[in-house]
Amino acid sequence: MLQHTLPEATNPTTADGGTYLLSEAYQFHDVRVYCKANHPALLAILGDMLRIFPPLEQERGAVTYQILCYEQDDQFAEALPQERKRTDTIRLLTNTRLKYYHSKHDARRYLKYERLSQSNGAVLSMIDTDQRAALTQVEAPIEYQAQFLRRYVFLLTLGQLMHPFGFEPCHGGVVTAPWDDQLGALIVGGSGKGKTSLSVGCASAGCGLLSDDLVMLRQHPENEGIHAFAISHEVSIRSGTLDLWPNLQALASLPIDRRDKRYCMIEQIRPGASRLQTGIRLLLFPSLTSEASSTIVPLSKAQALQRLVDECLGKSTLPQQAQARLFSFLCALAEQAPGYEVMMARGTNDGPQLVYSLFAGERP
Repeated sequence: MLQHTLPEATNPTTADGGTYLLSEAYQFHDVRVYCKANHPALLAILGDMLRIFPPLEQERGAVTYQILCYEQDDQFAEALPQERKRTDTIRLLTNTRLKYYHSKHDARRYLKYERLSQSNGAVLSMIDTDQRAALTQVEAPIEYQAQFLRRYVFLLTLGQLMHPFGFEPCHGGVVTAPWDDQLGALIVGGSGKGKTSLSVGCASAGCGLLSDDLVMLRQHPENEGIHAFAISHEVSIRSGTLDLWPNLQALASLPIDRRDKRYCMIEQIRPGASRLQTGIRLLLFPSLTSEASSTIVPLSKAQALQRLVDECLGKSTLPQQAQARLFSFLCALAEQAPGYEVMMARGTNDGPQLVYSLFAGERP
């Protein structure tokens, strides 16, 4: 896990009152991301996310993302507008309250994170999709873990910033066949159902892995269906998953959080396992059973769509408008790829073998 933290005191302005910014250009698949920050730790955390994407000769466009830290939130240069509408309020896994707003006079949207002791300071992000620009302001001297900023602030802001380019976030893991990087499976399931165990197990057994938890979806420009795109190559693994895979025991020495999660990069699971994008050819819905061995149950298109809606939208942290867009993607996915329930026997590691058989065209 990366240990970048913000300083105990940060002054975002220079002596003459101007703002001193560090800058760097990164890539998010086929979108150029121009980043600016007033502290190197902020730029480093964002860089750790985006350096996995190589530069491309053909790009769809570019966005600008500026990140500033201040000693107190009353110093934020950009405040919530007086004329605004709150569209949603959610509670993150850290117990931080996040409120969504949009301006009544323009296309700007706001994400306001309330200060939470022992977790995070105040954060306010502004996204202007018309201008393809975003600003995130964070409060110091709170020491942010890089994981909080990366997963709950930067990813959500970038996710909204990428909407004009056709990307939609989806809560699920994605693996690819060992012999074909464009033969992918979307693994969807709630916490504790075995999504990460199956994703990590498949990667350990030879499959490619985009993510165990969150990906972007986008329609292929040449009518080749919906594809999945990696957002980050960081994965979170609980102790129970490590117990299933003896070859991953070295990861047990990583720091563990209060939810029994360890964070590592996909390449630490198996060198060469990380992938950036794939076509979705299977929909997998893991569940845990007390049976002696794991089994696969085919689902109808209607059943697969209902599972997708239940898992991706039923407990969604997305605002309502984003949920409507994601629903259209889920409908297309249910038509595009066959769905299967993967009933994984507790304490066994035979799930990847079943996924391998589905990739190979074997049907139960």
